Amino acid sequence: MLRAPPKTPDGSPSALVTFFTTSLTRLCPRARVRTAGRKRHARLNHDNGSDEESIITTAASLAFAEDLHPEDDHLTAARAHGEQLDAVPVSPGAGSALTFLAAAVHAKAVAEIGTGAGVSGLYLLRGMAADGVLTSVDLEAEHQRLAREAFVAAGFPPQRYRLITGSALDVLPRLIDHGYDLVLIDGDKVEYGEYFDEALRLIRPGGMIVFDNALWHDRVADPSQRDPQTTAIRELIARVQADETLRSVVIPLGDGLLAVQVGA
Repeated sequence: MLRAPPKTPDGSPSALVTFFTTSLTRLCPRARVRTAGRKRHARLNHDNGSDEESIITTAASLAFAEDLHPEDDHLTAARAHGEQLDAVPVSPGAGSALTFLAAAVHAKAVAEIGTGAGVSGLYLLRGMAADGVLTSVDLEAEHQRLAREAFVAAGFPPQRYRLITGSALDVLPRLIDHGYDLVLIDGDKVEYGEYFDEALRLIRPGGMIVFDNALWHDRVADPSQRDPQTTAIRELIARVQADETLRSVVIPLGDGLLAVQVGA
Protein backbone atom coordinates (compact mmCIF):
# COMPACT_ATOMS: atom_id res chain seq x y z
CA MET A 1 0.00 0.00 0.00
CA LEU A 2 1.12 3.59 -0.58
CA ARG A 3 2.26 5.64 2.37
CA ALA A 4 0.67 9.01 3.04
CA PRO A 5 2.75 11.87 1.60
CA PRO A 6 4.93 13.77 4.08
CA LYS A 7 3.85 17.18 5.30
CA THR A 8 5.72 20.44 5.57
CA PRO A 9 5.25 22.88 8.45
CA ASP A 10 2.97 25.26 6.55
CA GLY A 11 1.37 22.72 4.18
CA SER A 12 1.39 25.10 1.21
CA PRO A 13 1.64 23.69 -2.34
CA SER A 14 4.88 25.50 -3.16
CA ALA A 15 6.43 24.44 0.13
CA LEU A 16 5.37 20.85 -0.46
CA VAL A 17 6.89 20.84 -3.93
CA THR A 18 10.10 22.30 -2.51
CA PHE A 19 10.11 19.67 0.24
CA PHE A 20 9.57 16.90 -2.31
CA THR A 21 12.34 18.01 -4.64
CA THR A 22 14.75 18.68 -1.77
CA SER A 23 14.11 15.21 -0.38
CA LEU A 24 14.62 13.69 -3.81
CA THR A 25 17.87 15.58 -4.27
CA ARG A 26 19.13 14.31 -0.94
CA LEU A 27 18.15 10.80 -1.91
CA CYS A 28 19.68 10.96 -5.40
CA PRO A 29 22.11 13.91 -5.33
CA ARG A 30 23.71 13.02 -8.64
CA ALA A 31 20.55 12.09 -10.52
CA ARG A 32 20.83 13.71 -13.95
CA VAL A 33 19.94 12.32 -17.36
CA ARG A 34 23.38 12.88 -18.81
CA THR A 35 25.13 11.13 -15.89
CA ALA A 36 23.22 7.87 -16.00
CA GLY A 37 26.39 5.93 -16.77
CA ARG A 38 28.77 7.85 -14.50
CA LYS A 39 29.95 6.55 -11.15
CA ARG A 40 30.74 8.10 -7.82
CA HIS A 41 32.70 6.77 -4.89
CA ALA A 42 31.49 6.55 -1.32
CA ARG A 43 33.06 5.45 1.96
CA LEU A 44 30.85 2.87 3.61
CA ASN A 45 31.11 1.73 7.25
CA HIS A 46 30.73 -2.02 7.58
CA ASP A 47 29.85 -4.07 10.65
CA ASN A 48 33.48 -4.95 11.25
CA GLY A 49 34.30 -1.30 11.73
CA SER A 50 36.49 -0.99 8.65
CA ASP A 51 35.96 1.48 5.81
CA GLU A 52 35.89 0.10 2.31
CA GLU A 53 35.46 2.02 -0.90
CA SER A 54 32.36 1.11 -2.90
CA ILE A 55 31.05 2.29 -6.24
CA ILE A 56 27.48 3.59 -6.35
CA THR A 57 25.84 4.36 -9.70
CA THR A 58 23.09 6.82 -10.49
CA ALA A 59 21.05 3.94 -11.91
CA ALA A 60 21.24 2.14 -8.57
CA SER A 61 20.13 5.26 -6.70
CA LEU A 62 17.15 5.73 -8.99
CA ALA A 63 16.24 2.04 -8.67
CA PHE A 64 16.36 2.50 -4.90
CA ALA A 65 13.97 5.46 -5.19
CA GLU A 66 11.58 3.43 -7.35
CA ASP A 67 11.65 0.45 -4.98
CA LEU A 68 10.58 2.62 -2.04
CA HIS A 69 6.98 2.38 -3.27
CA PRO A 70 5.92 -1.24 -3.95
CA GLU A 71 2.60 -1.54 -5.73
CA ASP A 72 -0.43 -3.37 -4.34
CA ASP A 73 -2.45 -5.97 -6.24
CA HIS A 74 -4.75 -3.37 -7.85
CA LEU A 75 -1.88 -1.39 -9.33
CA THR A 76 -0.03 -4.56 -10.35
CA ALA A 77 -3.08 -5.83 -12.26
CA ALA A 78 -3.69 -2.47 -13.95
CA ARG A 79 0.00 -2.26 -14.91
CA ALA A 80 -0.12 -5.73 -16.49
CA HIS A 81 -3.18 -4.74 -18.54
CA GLY A 82 -1.50 -1.53 -19.67
CA GLU A 83 1.63 -3.34 -20.79
CA GLN A 84 -0.47 -5.87 -22.72
CA LEU A 85 -2.13 -2.98 -24.56
CA ASP A 86 1.23 -1.27 -25.16
CA ALA A 87 -0.09 1.63 -23.09
CA VAL A 88 3.06 2.03 -21.02
CA PRO A 89 2.06 3.27 -17.54
CA VAL A 90 3.98 5.54 -15.20
CA SER A 91 6.58 3.83 -13.02
CA PRO A 92 5.88 3.16 -9.32
CA GLY A 93 8.12 6.06 -8.32
CA ALA A 94 6.51 8.47 -10.78
CA GLY A 95 3.07 7.25 -9.71
CA SER A 96 3.88 7.93 -6.08
CA ALA A 97 4.99 11.41 -7.11
CA LEU A 98 1.56 11.93 -8.71
CA THR A 99 -0.13 10.89 -5.47
CA PHE A 100 2.09 13.33 -3.60
CA LEU A 101 1.40 16.23 -5.96
CA ALA A 102 -2.36 15.62 -5.95
CA ALA A 103 -2.29 15.72 -2.15
CA ALA A 104 -0.02 18.78 -2.17
CA VAL A 105 -2.57 20.88 -4.06
CA HIS A 106 -5.51 19.35 -2.14
CA ALA A 107 -6.93 18.24 -5.47
CA LYS A 108 -10.70 17.87 -5.75
CA ALA A 109 -10.86 18.13 -9.55
CA VAL A 110 -8.20 16.51 -11.74
CA ALA A 111 -8.09 16.20 -15.54
CA GLU A 112 -5.99 13.50 -17.17
CA ILE A 113 -4.98 13.21 -20.82
CA GLY A 114 -4.21 9.55 -21.52
CA THR A 115 -6.17 7.10 -19.36
CA GLY A 116 -4.22 3.99 -20.28
CA ALA A 117 -5.35 1.03 -18.18
CA GLY A 118 -5.83 3.20 -15.10
CA VAL A 119 -2.44 3.07 -13.37
CA SER A 120 -1.89 6.84 -13.25
CA GLY A 121 -5.57 7.32 -12.43
CA LEU A 122 -5.28 5.07 -9.37
CA TYR A 123 -2.27 7.02 -8.15
CA LEU A 124 -4.08 10.33 -8.65
CA LEU A 125 -7.29 9.18 -6.96
CA ARG A 126 -5.31 8.06 -3.91
CA GLY A 127 -3.88 11.54 -3.49
CA MET A 128 -7.09 13.45 -4.13
CA ALA A 129 -9.71 14.60 -1.65
CA ALA A 130 -12.19 11.93 -0.56
CA ASP A 131 -14.89 13.55 -2.69
CA GLY A 132 -12.59 14.50 -5.56
CA VAL A 133 -13.43 13.68 -9.18
CA LEU A 134 -10.97 12.50 -11.84
CA THR A 135 -11.85 13.34 -15.46
CA SER A 136 -9.79 11.17 -17.81
CA VAL A 137 -9.69 11.39 -21.61
CA ASP A 138 -8.43 8.69 -23.99
CA LEU A 139 -8.94 7.80 -27.64
CA GLU A 140 -9.27 4.08 -26.90
CA ALA A 141 -12.51 2.78 -25.41
CA GLU A 142 -10.79 -0.48 -24.43
CA HIS A 143 -8.27 1.43 -22.35
CA GLN A 144 -11.06 3.13 -20.46
CA ARG A 145 -12.96 -0.12 -19.94
CA LEU A 146 -9.92 -1.59 -18.21
CA ALA A 147 -9.36 1.62 -16.24
CA ARG A 148 -12.95 1.51 -15.00
CA GLU A 149 -12.44 -2.10 -13.90
CA ALA A 150 -9.28 -1.08 -12.06
CA PHE A 151 -11.03 1.77 -10.25
CA VAL A 152 -13.94 -0.46 -9.22
CA ALA A 153 -11.60 -3.20 -8.01
CA ALA A 154 -9.68 -0.64 -5.93
CA GLY A 155 -12.90 0.49 -4.24
CA PHE A 156 -13.50 3.84 -5.94
CA PRO A 157 -17.22 4.52 -6.54
CA PRO A 158 -18.42 5.71 -9.97
CA GLN A 159 -18.94 9.28 -8.77
CA ARG A 160 -15.17 9.60 -8.22
CA TYR A 161 -14.28 9.42 -11.90
CA ARG A 162 -15.53 10.46 -15.33
CA LEU A 163 -14.10 8.69 -18.39
CA ILE A 164 -14.44 10.41 -21.77
CA THR A 165 -13.54 8.63 -25.01
CA GLY A 166 -12.22 10.96 -27.68
CA SER A 167 -9.37 13.15 -28.86
CA ALA A 168 -8.01 15.35 -26.08
CA LEU A 169 -7.87 18.37 -28.38
CA ASP A 170 -11.59 17.90 -29.07
CA VAL A 171 -12.60 17.21 -25.46
CA LEU A 172 -10.51 19.70 -23.48
CA PRO A 173 -12.14 22.85 -24.96
CA ARG A 174 -15.44 21.64 -23.48
CA LEU A 175 -14.07 21.52 -19.93
CA ILE A 176 -14.61 24.44 -17.55
CA ASP A 177 -12.09 27.29 -17.27
CA HIS A 178 -9.99 27.32 -14.08
CA GLY A 179 -11.98 24.38 -12.76
CA TYR A 180 -9.13 21.96 -12.08
CA ASP A 181 -6.54 21.67 -9.34
CA LEU A 182 -4.23 19.37 -11.29
CA VAL A 183 -3.92 18.38 -14.95
CA LEU A 184 -1.86 15.32 -15.92
CA ILE A 185 -0.73 15.16 -19.54
CA ASP A 186 0.41 11.82 -20.95
CA GLY A 187 -0.79 11.89 -24.53
CA ASP A 188 0.80 12.43 -27.95
CA LYS A 189 4.16 14.08 -27.27
CA VAL A 190 4.01 16.11 -30.48
CA GLU A 191 0.84 17.75 -29.15
CA TYR A 192 2.28 18.64 -25.72
CA GLY A 193 2.41 22.33 -26.58
CA GLU A 194 -1.28 22.37 -27.54
CA TYR A 195 -2.21 20.40 -24.43
CA PHE A 196 -0.31 22.96 -22.37
CA ASP A 197 -2.35 25.79 -23.90
CA GLU A 198 -5.56 24.04 -22.85
CA ALA A 199 -4.20 23.12 -19.42
CA LEU A 200 -3.31 26.75 -18.67
CA ARG A 201 -6.95 27.62 -19.27
CA LEU A 202 -8.26 24.71 -17.20
CA ILE A 203 -6.02 25.05 -14.16
CA ARG A 204 -6.90 27.20 -11.16
CA PRO A 205 -4.36 29.69 -9.78
CA GLY A 206 -1.89 27.75 -7.66
CA GLY A 207 -2.76 24.49 -9.41
CA MET A 208 -0.37 22.00 -10.96
CA ILE A 209 0.17 20.84 -14.55
CA VAL A 210 2.20 17.63 -14.82
CA PHE A 211 3.69 16.12 -17.98
CA ASP A 212 4.82 12.50 -18.13
CA ASN A 213 7.82 11.42 -20.26
CA ALA A 214 9.63 14.70 -19.65
CA LEU A 215 12.95 12.92 -20.27
CA TRP A 216 11.59 10.77 -23.14
CA HIS A 217 13.83 7.73 -22.88
CA ASP A 218 16.92 9.88 -22.16
CA ARG A 219 16.58 11.62 -25.53
CA VAL A 220 15.62 15.12 -24.35
CA ALA A 221 19.05 15.76 -22.81
CA ASP A 222 20.87 14.61 -25.95
CA PRO A 223 21.14 17.52 -28.45
CA SER A 224 21.71 15.08 -31.31
CA GLN A 225 18.18 13.69 -30.89
CA ARG A 226 15.84 15.77 -33.05
CA ASP A 227 12.82 13.56 -33.69
CA PRO A 228 9.43 15.30 -33.47
CA GLN A 229 8.55 13.91 -30.03
CA THR A 230 11.87 14.84 -28.44
CA THR A 231 11.86 18.28 -30.03
CA ALA A 232 8.31 18.97 -28.81
CA ILE A 233 9.18 18.06 -25.22
CA ARG A 234 12.38 20.09 -25.34
CA GLU A 235 10.49 23.12 -26.66
CA LEU A 236 7.85 22.72 -23.96
CA ILE A 237 10.48 22.74 -21.21
CA ALA A 238 12.11 25.84 -22.69
CA ARG A 239 8.72 27.56 -22.87
CA VAL A 240 7.99 26.77 -19.23
CA GLN A 241 11.40 27.99 -18.11
CA ALA A 242 10.97 31.28 -19.95
CA ASP A 243 7.65 32.06 -18.25
CA GLU A 244 8.27 33.93 -14.98
CA THR A 245 4.69 33.31 -13.82
CA LEU A 246 5.37 29.58 -13.55
CA ARG A 247 7.32 27.45 -11.08
CA SER A 248 8.60 24.16 -12.44
CA VAL A 249 10.74 21.13 -11.70
CA VAL A 250 11.73 18.02 -13.63
CA ILE A 251 11.43 15.00 -11.34
CA PRO A 252 13.75 12.21 -12.58
CA LEU A 253 11.54 9.27 -11.62
CA GLY A 254 10.30 6.84 -14.26
CA ASP A 255 10.66 8.55 -17.63
CA GLY A 256 10.61 11.95 -15.95
CA LEU A 257 7.80 14.22 -14.77
CA LEU A 258 7.68 17.93 -15.55
CA ALA A 259 5.63 19.56 -12.77
CA VAL A 260 4.49 23.13 -13.41
CA GLN A 261 2.78 25.26 -10.79
CA VAL A 262 0.71 28.14 -12.14
CA GLY A 263 1.08 31.37 -10.19
CA ALA A 264 -1.49 32.09 -7.52
